[in-house]
Amino acid sequence: MGILDKVFKMEKMYEIIFDENGKHQLGGKAPENFVIPKNEFKCNFQYLGFIDNNDELFSWLPNKLNLICPIYLDIENVYLDYENPNEPKIIYPKNTSEIGTAYDTIDLNSIVIYESKKISFKEFGGVTEANELENIGFTGKPHWTQSKNIPLCPKTNKKMKFVCQLTSWSELKTEYTNVVADGNYEQNLFSKMNFWDDGDLYVFMNPESKTVCYFIQNT
Repeated sequence: MGILDKVFKMEKMYEIIFDENGKHQLGGKAPENFVIPKNEFKCNFQYLGFIDNNDELFSWLPNKLNLICPIYLDIENVYLDYENPNEPKIIYPKNTSEIGTAYDTIDLNSIVIYESKKISFKEFGGVTEANELENIGFTGKPHWTQSKNIPLCPKTNKKMKFVCQLTSWSELKTEYTNVVADGNYEQNLFSKMNFWDDGDLYVFMNPESKTVCYFIQNT
């Protein structure tokens, strides 16, 4: 079975659960040999954890995928080239210095490091009104906060494959930050992992071009 066959076969929905024996990780520090892309963002990339391709669910990934995204910026789609999996390069956006942010107290020297927790995935029946504020994240199929949005790979112009979705409901706390906000509400947004307060981060990849797309949807 080829890589794309394995991808299309993944039709079930799986939810993230905290699991001390899990193969994957949410939060933590970036590995020492991992290089954050050079940029002029008003706030740098945040390290969000990794997805391990040794898990059968993710055997279609070409490498272990370290998840990074500048989540405190007013981003649309962020495309990174993971040809070197430990040194991704920015494909888009090009005008990194011009992208705004809703946070007045952050800059390129701001640091936000989340606590590290191992995770795994288990089959999931779907999001309901009863559990929609309890889910940590998903793989297999995304749950769209807004409208369906499958990004196209900028290298191949092909639809990209869904890797995972992270929600703002994990309650994964911040282990360290040097950000001092003006008010309690904004400071609280730096106290745990969240995506524009109540949003979800979506991660897609084209395994052939090794291009990854990140974007946030919120209500």
